[in-house]
Amino acid sequence: MWSFRRLLRTALIALGLLGATTLAGCSGLTPVYGERGLGAERHAFRYADPGNRLEQIIYQELVLRIGRTEDPMSPTVRIATSSYSRDLTRSNVAGPNEQSEAVVVATIQVLDATGKVTLQATRSAATVYTTDNQALASSEAERQAYEQSARELAETVRLTLLGALSQPAA
Repeated sequence: MWSFRRLLRTALIALGLLGATTLAGCSGLTPVYGERGLGAERHAFRYADPGNRLEQIIYQELVLRIGRTEDPMSPTVRIATSSYSRDLTRSNVAGPNEQSEAVVVATIQVLDATGKVTLQATRSAATVYTTDNQALASSEAERQAYEQSARELAETVRLTLLGALSQPAA
């Protein structure tokens, strides 16, 4: 009798777990990002051709996060970047490590199918990097800082676009 109760209890637990697993598979939850997510379905953009490496990085990040369409009726995103660096430290020591900042500024335009500008904004991002008396290491650090700034700027641009599109038209 004791083994029958144990067998019955084990069977009920297994049946309960099977039922819970089956119900979990029937949920209507969908991912926010990805193929059926918010970015790809709700807001599809066309993108202008990049004019430099920083613009190319921003466009690539936007395509990955929002998506791309070839529909001529979709809005076109046009981004123009400029960049500069500035020294953050000064020293009289020969060959010291110096802190610098790489800044990327983007002017964003969204054009509708007729070419009318529906959104224009300017955003920027900065990354700090260290240079020293090794020319190759310093130039590589600067290049990586600019690319990191462009990636951070792409996220800011994405949020700007999604925020502007979520606002009702005036």
